[in-house]
Amino acid sequence: LWVSLSVLVVSCPCALAVATPAALANAAAALRSAGILVHGDNALAALARTTHLIFDKTGTLTHGDLTIAEIRPTAKQNETEALALAGSLQQYSNHPIAQAFGEVSGKRQVDEADYQVGAGISGVIDNVTYRTGSAEFCRELCPELEPPPTASAYWIALVSEFAPIAWISLHDPLRESASEVIQWGLKQGLTIELLTGDSSGQGPLLAEQLGISHLRTGQTPENKLAHVAQLQAQGAIVTMVGDGLNDAPVLGRADTSIAMANAADLTRAQADLIMVDADLQIIPTAFRKALQCRRVILQNFAWALGYNACAIPLAAGGFIAPWAAAVGMSLSSLLVVGNSLRLTRTFR
Repeated sequence: LWVSLSVLVVSCPCALAVATPAALANAAAALRSAGILVHGDNALAALARTTHLIFDKTGTLTHGDLTIAEIRPTAKQNETEALALAGSLQQYSNHPIAQAFGEVSGKRQVDEADYQVGAGISGVIDNVTYRTGSAEFCRELCPELEPPPTASAYWIALVSEFAPIAWISLHDPLRESASEVIQWGLKQGLTIELLTGDSSGQGPLLAEQLGISHLRTGQTPENKLAHVAQLQAQGAIVTMVGDGLNDAPVLGRADTSIAMANAADLTRAQADLIMVDADLQIIPTAFRKALQCRRVILQNFAWALGYNACAIPLAAGGFIAPWAAAVGMSLSSLLVVGNSLRLTRTFR
């Protein structure tokens, strides 16, 4: 009876049961203190095994605080009128571009406004259909739209159903820590990719500036989703970082997803990790904590399994009394919890 009781107490899997939850809870608490919220069940496990780190451009690697830098209207249009038309349409857009037109005056009533994620927005003003957004989107309404004035700026088009109206150049400054984070990822052996819906020359210029060799521009939400699915089919573990509404589907598909502090509500809902502020340096912190969490979980399992492997034969041989088995089982669980508490230390 006493031998059987000792074996039952020793073999109680308490340490095994808390090995993973204790580590994950403490790692999540540390990341919360560092400025990133974790609510994905397998977020940290997938983050630790990441092979591909993919970034959106506007609002992620850049600030997303766009301002109007230049406007080039056609010969039949003046700047004030063109800005008023573009601002009227942008009122119905959820893209960061719309912020640049917030202070534009002379806005008009827009009927049948239709925002297409990753493309642009269309609407009817005074019985005339207008579009503003990417060149491809606007050419569907106005095929005679010419290419943007230069390839080195971020241009959006404005057209009507009758003729092109203007090209509008926007300025979007790069985040200060973007270059450091990209270089860190490359040193870690990660494949860094830039996946953006912007079809202008800004994508290639930004990729060259940051040292990103894998670039896809003019990507619709469907294109982004298909690309990530293709990478996963090839065995890649993908972490996606984004902020826009058009990033929500791909964030939901990625193995781990990180939403920026200024992300849309739907994007936040799809993300596994949410940044409290907009400092990209939090991303390396999250990776380091995920790797540390993985090591701690392996240590916890090694101890719990090793303890049971050694203690059960001793208990079965009558060398461990029930009271000693209870003490050993409790100490084993406390050791696992104590080891997991090391994860609460924050570091940047």
